[in-house]
Amino acid sequence: MTKILDCTLRDGGHENNWFFDDNFIQDYLKNLKNIDFCEIGYRNYFDRTNKGTFFYCTPQIVQKYKNTSAKFGVMTDTTRFLIDSFIGAENDCIDFIRIATHPDKINETLNIANNLYKKNYNIFIQLMEIPNLKTEHYKILEKWNNKKILQSLYIADSYSQAQPKDLKKYFERLKNIGFDKISFHSHNGKKLALENTLKAIELGAYSVDVTQNGLGGNLNASKLFKKLSINFGI
Repeated sequence: MTKILDCTLRDGGHENNWFFDDNFIQDYLKNLKNIDFCEIGYRNYFDRTNKGTFFYCTPQIVQKYKNTSAKFGVMTDTTRFLIDSFIGAENDCIDFIRIATHPDKINETLNIANNLYKKNYNIFIQLMEIPNLKTEHYKILEKWNNKKILQSLYIADSYSQAQPKDLKKYFERLKNIGFDKISFHSHNGKKLALENTLKAIELGAYSVDVTQNGLGGNLNASKLFKKLSINFGI
């Protein structure tokens, strides 16, 4: 069964520079139901000026809010990654790390994944702007020998370009080069987030992403849960 990842605080933070009222956070987390993964924010240590708490998510910050049964995680970006920011899963308060990468940074991202796995983290990699992946990018992914260390490989419809028929093509191509677990992150610029996500679930997606009220231009969680006849607690 496809898992649900809520990234309200991480991707939604693009709308308010990651400044969230503490009461909102507490209510949000307390009422979060039927969510498998909660991506609480970024862990970035660059360009932090005028950015709120959930842009950098230190272990201490995560520990303060970790009061839900969902697995907690953060996103890092290949261009903003600092290995010293990740102290090792045994001493950290996160259950997973998602590494976002653009096509030209895939090689570097795979090395980051290898290093974080050595620190015992569960790893997702997110391929941004999936329509722009070229043959050489797929070849890099195919030659990577550590595919099994991933929790899942995400494809992101970064600019709302994808249609349901495209997802089948992406899923099949990645499966053909050895990725067994593929996930999907939608954007709703063309009002196709729900349709695309349902297609990803039909294709056997390991996980799909939602946010509360569609914050950050993402798929509205309540719409997906209504379609799947699942109780959504918020």
